[in-house]
Amino acid sequence: MSGITSIIDIINTKTTEKERGIIEEAEKQKKLKIEEAKRKAKESSDAITKKAELQAKSEMARYEASAKLKSKYRMLQSKEQLIEDVLEAATQKLDNMVGKAEYKKVLTKLAIDGGITLQGDTLELILPKNHSSYIDVAEIEKSISKVTGNKTKVSISKETIRSKGGVVITTPDSKKQVINTFEARLERLEDRIRERIASILFEDENKK
Repeated sequence: MSGITSIIDIINTKTTEKERGIIEEAEKQKKLKIEEAKRKAKESSDAITKKAELQAKSEMARYEASAKLKSKYRMLQSKEQLIEDVLEAATQKLDNMVGKAEYKKVLTKLAIDGGITLQGDTLELILPKNHSSYIDVAEIEKSISKVTGNKTKVSISKETIRSKGGVVITTPDSKKQVINTFEARLERLEDRIRERIASILFEDENKK
């Protein structure tokens, strides 16, 4: 019996060792799987976090760009309104000048400038209705002749123009003319006026 018992003991010992090995291997595999699961979970979490961060940065960048664009647009609108206000004030000042002594000087200069440009011996002035009393023909003829070196004859046309102020200088055949009305002058000079107004209004900002 002792031999059989020894064999049984050996078998039991071998079985126990095998079971222990299986259990140890199972525990090892379990630990490895848990660690792998944790690693994958962390990688997945990191990836989700990174993606969320990138999305957040992208959204913030879009928001900032949109905010800057809107701010710039509002600033441009404000600047444009200021320029328009100044232009409107300048136009109003010209309108208010009509009928005053200053208007005669301005009207005379506009007529002289136009006459010099045309270089004509004979010129006609077309004025707004009832503005002929503000014109000194002799002064205009003298000033044009002095600059051009040719004797110039100037007359006031019976025609009139629809304008708040200013004059149209033309040759008798109407083939050449200079339109020096307030409206035409402002239109021709608008870009230059706007640049000048902008440089004055926003001088400090442009230095930044």
